[in-house]
This record gives sequence, structure tokens and C-alpha cells, in this order.
Amino acid sequence: MPADGSAPIVAAVDGTRGSLRALDWAAEEARLRGRRLHIVHAFDWPLYHSTPHGLPGFDVEEYGQRLVRDAEKRARERAPEVGIDAVHVTGDVAPVLLGETHGAELIVIGSRGLGTVSAVLVGSTALELMAFGSCPVAVVPDREPRPPVGRVTVGVDGSAPARAAAAWAFGAAAERGAELRAVTAPRRVTRARFGALEEPADGTGEDPAVEAAAEEARRLLSESIAGERELHPDVRVEEVVQTGHAAKVLCARAEDADLLVVGTRGRGGFTGLLLGSVSQAVLSHSPCPVVAVRAADDR
Repeated sequence: MPADGSAPIVAAVDGTRGSLRALDWAAEEARLRGRRLHIVHAFDWPLYHSTPHGLPGFDVEEYGQRLVRDAEKRARERAPEVGIDAVHVTGDVAPVLLGETHGAELIVIGSRGLGTVSAVLVGSTALELMAFGSCPVAVVPDREPRPPVGRVTVGVDGSAPARAAAAWAFGAAAERGAELRAVTAPRRVTRARFGALEEPADGTGEDPAVEAAAEEARRLLSESIAGERELHPDVRVEEVVQTGHAAKVLCARAEDADLLVVGTRGRGGFTGLLLGSVSQAVLSHSPCPVVAVRAADDR
């Protein structure tokens, strides 16, 4: 996390239900972290300086200013102790939001919407933020929020991005007074160079090769988070090794969590996690908000 305590949490809004739920989550996150909340609305209508055909009297600036005023009012009602400001920017969404990541603690976006943040899970905006942004990215699902359960789940595979994700997750768990669940999904094993992958139905150690792979995964998991455990001795930790598809394992282990944290790159079960179909599966099906973290060297 940035050492600069003044770095704000940025919330992207477009007036849709999904973005307003993301705003609510961002306001609560700002309260938990003692951060300012910076609300941004970017409008990318083609030829946005002209009146759109069929909408006489439509004014982009008036619309944008009204939207951010309403968003700011909503956030202040939810978190009155948080310092809040809001801006409307006329421009392409992805470049505007990428610019907002510089100096930010976290940028928060909704998983669905009909406006400028629409289809963020399957479009380029989320991927651009995750690939090129300068801070972690939180994607909040468009679902009725659940009561907090006091648990943060993080995917770990020994890679630098996964270690960065673990560091972020430990901090988030400490701020919430929550338990941390560290999950790794080892690859299935094969007995021959060109043999079929095999996976035990019950995950027991009846097969020596499977048990050896699981033991190596447990060792890697423990070593990967050992440093963070020392830095956060008060955080309760559960270590989980579960063979299976990375996205499916993570989503299942986030069913009873407040937050799922992942690295944007990795090896083993999490290779390409936020770069292709697996990423969209995690973001589309996670039962809780997902935070994607990149290693500092990748920024």
C-alpha cells in the first residue's frame, strides 16, 4: 500500500445501480482506511461538445455535474466522517480513469452499468486499469450487499503479483479485524510426459504423486505468506490448498468472505488470472468484491 496516507480512494460512477453500489462500498472502504474519497464521472459520448441527435436541450456538463452532486450527497450520507470531493470529466473513460490511478490508494468500479462503466467486466476498461493502472483495482458486483462476515480471501501461488496481493490482503484484514484465508490451487498431476491430467475426487492423499504435489503446494503457500504473518501477528490466518480450476476454487472459497484479493499475473493455477477467460469468470461470478493487485515492478 502507498506510504502516503493522503492517497485517496477513487470511485468511478455513471449513475447506474451497479456504480452506486460500488460507490457505497468505496465510501465504506475510505472510512475503514481513514482515506479521502474522490468520485469521478467520465462521459465519452462521441462528439460530446454537440447536442446528441434526438435529445434536444441535452447538456453534457449539466448532466455530469448533477450526477456527481448526487453521488457526493449519497457518499456523505453513508460516510459523513470521510472527506469527499467529486468531479465530472468530459473524455474517454479508460484514459480518464487511468489518470486517476496515479497517486490513488485504490480505484473502485462497478461490475455492470448502462453508462460509461458499462460492461466493465467484458470490455477493455477493466483490463486496461488492471494492466496499466498505478494502484489496485476493486470491482464490486451488482448484487445486494451482504452483512460483513469478517473474512478476506486471497489467491496465492508464489509469484511476485500474488505476494503483492497477499500483502494488500493482510493489510485489509488487519483494518477490518478480519480473518485472512490464503488459498492456493495446485496443478493436477500426470504420471507420464504426455499422460492425461488426473485429479482425486476427494482430495485425499491416497495417490503418492497427488500427495507430494499437495505437500509442495502447502510449503509454497506457507513460505509465500510467512513475511506478512510476521508483519501482522494479530491477523488470524487459514491456509487452504485445493486442487481444481483457479477461478472455481477462488470463487468457492470467497462464498463466506467480504473480499477476494488476487494478483494480476501468476504461475501455476493462477496463470493469466486477470488476462483472459479465467479473469472474467472470477470477476463475473465472485460472490463478493474483487481487488486486483499488481506487483510494484509491473507498474
